[in-house]
Amino acid sequence: MKISRTLQIAATLIPGLAPVTGHAQSQTYYYSGPVSGYTGVDLSPDGMGYDSPGYDVTFGTLTETLYYNPAAQTLEQVGSVTVSPSSGSFNIEGGIFTPGESGSATLTVGNNGSVSFDNTFGGFAIGSGVSYGSSLSVPVSGSGIYNGEAFSGSWNIYIPLFAEPVAISLTSLTFSEFAFEGAQQGSLVIPGTDLVDGVSDGTYYYSWQQENAVASAVPEPNSLALFGLGLPALAFWRRR
Repeated sequence: MKISRTLQIAATLIPGLAPVTGHAQSQTYYYSGPVSGYTGVDLSPDGMGYDSPGYDVTFGTLTETLYYNPAAQTLEQVGSVTVSPSSGSFNIEGGIFTPGESGSATLTVGNNGSVSFDNTFGGFAIGSGVSYGSSLSVPVSGSGIYNGEAFSGSWNIYIPLFAEPVAISLTSLTFSEFAFEGAQQGSLVIPGTDLVDGVSDGTYYYSWQQENAVASAVPEPNSLALFGLGLPALAFWRRR
């Protein structure tokens, strides 16, 4: 029996040798390492006034699988990043334009100390020197007392991210990723109140920085199945 016919039969009989869907046209890489950055978490009365102290959440370890599709020139990142502290409490105080307003809040960022994501950067051409954008959605939830009334709610902080392709090989993908340090305009987040997810001017602050992060290639599932399970099958068919 010809070897090509043997491979066809082996692929039919051995689980894992069927065509892969979803990311079939992508090259897969894995990265785990530190990222430098933070985001502010606040609740303040809308309008210029006193800065409620809030607190800063620091990003820690990034763990992700990267799918680079050279034909579509896209890079999809699926994973999570740790955050610390994942929750905090602070007082809410009125200011010049919000006199007499006060309260307190306890907010939680992410889920069990981490933020999950599935981001896609389009037009990701290796070696182009061009940055491509996506965003990190950071979930926030919490409760508290404001002007004597209990409240609770949840919302998202969005951090604009830019990825810059550096180099690619059969064994690794090198990239840089950053957010221009700055501020995003917040929005009303608690129904029935005038609280915004930012300091007194209605903004929240953030940063994100990775320099030349190196992701390692992940072997194709079909290749692993062929070498791990296929060779015994080939020996069997050769005997036949």
